[in-house]
Amino acid sequence: MAGVARTSPRTLTAVCLAGLGWAFSFGLGAPLAALWMRDAGCSAKVVGLNTSVYFLGAAAAALWAPALMKKAGRWCITLGILVDALSTALFPLAPGLTVWFLLRLLGGLASAVCLIPMETLINHNASPERRARDFGIYAFCVALGVGLGTLVGLPLYAWSPRLAFALGGLAALPAALIAHRGLPRVIGPMEEETRGARPSMMGNRLSLGASWVQGFLEGGMLTFLSIHLLTLGYEEAQVGGLMAALFLGVVLFQTPSAWLADRFGRLRVLAAFHGVLLVGLGCLPFCSGPVAVGVWLFIVGGCCAALYPLGLALLGERTPPAALARANAWYLACNCVGSLTGPVLIGAAIDYTHSQAALFVVGMAAVALVLVFWAAGAYGGRLAPRVGWGNATRGASGPPYDEAEAPRRMAG
Repeated sequence: MAGVARTSPRTLTAVCLAGLGWAFSFGLGAPLAALWMRDAGCSAKVVGLNTSVYFLGAAAAALWAPALMKKAGRWCITLGILVDALSTALFPLAPGLTVWFLLRLLGGLASAVCLIPMETLINHNASPERRARDFGIYAFCVALGVGLGTLVGLPLYAWSPRLAFALGGLAALPAALIAHRGLPRVIGPMEEETRGARPSMMGNRLSLGASWVQGFLEGGMLTFLSIHLLTLGYEEAQVGGLMAALFLGVVLFQTPSAWLADRFGRLRVLAAFHGVLLVGLGCLPFCSGPVAVGVWLFIVGGCCAALYPLGLALLGERTPPAALARANAWYLACNCVGSLTGPVLIGAAIDYTHSQAALFVVGMAAVALVLVFWAAGAYGGRLAPRVGWGNATRGASGPPYDEAEAPRRMAG
């Protein structure tokens, strides 16, 4: 489409490296914060609430991030990474529960401010035939960063907790520098959003639902999975290895899932991954031994992580360019709402049942809810919006937005 530049290799590389640095800090800080609070005597419910506050901040920031992005451009990414890193490094130095919650809230606000511009930049500038691949590369780097952060952080925490948190903060500094030097000053197209070009929530219900359930499972598993494994009797080193299996799946699934989506259709692959997640979450409580647990964690981690880039690519191909910033903000907000509700509901279920297996049961219920909501609308057709710029899409099962048709529609 005229007026919209396409991603250069330099820009895509800078986005991916910045995302990797942010993700390392996040992957290290999230489970370590839960362990730090557990060691301080906090209940599972309080630990879950603390994690949820992080995502509450991110969801709130997503509402005004598009407007801030237009004014500040790449400074949103640079400052967001720096502030989030600072909140991670200061966490063990905080005097008590109130400051722990405030630091997590600040980290969530900063994360949304840096992630929405990065993902909008990819979606704006990716050509249709490269959209899944570009997001696959970005998702691979983010998944690698989260996995490395957790893999390094858990063993280091057992030796020196404060050093582990400090490393999480320091590792993000090069990412902020890369973002500031390697990304364009302006994020997205220069033209203002078309007044009627609004993304459709109901039409993109599977994409938004995938974002929500991915956040739900990610927030819940980052908060409680390591605690669950320790409760089963595994040592810290063994827990680190099992978490590594989870994140190995997260990393290795990204490229094959993008290829499958391009080959068989993003909608089909996205729905199929929801189904595999149901099976995996149902099998994990019955696994015994590190090998069986590691295999299923590998599968569950890979399928769960693939939901986010596949849903984002599906959203991008069904949304006009002028509405992408708002659509990406909605998408991240849904992900944050999932990450907000996941730890709270899972933590409450664990406290109520006195069983760590509630982590998997509640996760299955969340995945099933998304599938039922999408399938009911697809079958009845009652949720599919009418075609037009006001909704920007024909629905989750309709044809994608056609960039070639956009100038003719606007002219008409």
